[in-house]
Amino acid sequence: MEALDLRRRRITILSIIPLIIFLLLWMITPYQPFFAGLTLGAGISLCNILYLARRIRIIGEVAAAGSQPRSGTGLLTRILLVAFGIGLTFRYPEWFDYRSFLLGLPMSYVLLIIVEYWSIGKERLSNRKG
Repeated sequence: MEALDLRRRRITILSIIPLIIFLLLWMITPYQPFFAGLTLGAGISLCNILYLARRIRIIGEVAAAGSQPRSGTGLLTRILLVAFGIGLTFRYPEWFDYRSFLLGLPMSYVLLIIVEYWSIGKERLSNRKG
């Protein structure tokens, strides 16, 4: 489980950096709805990834204890969180641009794939040396 925690920490750090950049750009540029939408999409994406990691950890602990896991990975919760973001963008179009919201949604998932490939490459490199 510590490998999952390490990946979760990396994704969190790598996701917070663009979120801070989007917030700074939101404050200093005239394209406020665009960067607000990016920030909202990226924030919801990060919440979804962290929630998924938490559910996977719980399922792994239950399976390691030998009992049958009763619940899934929280797909409905993650879908409702995205629906909440979509509702915000359509309710307040002067604050959030829906196109940039949709652009920010896959950000943490893309970072997840990058971190995973990086971790696999690092493991392969350490296996060759040792």
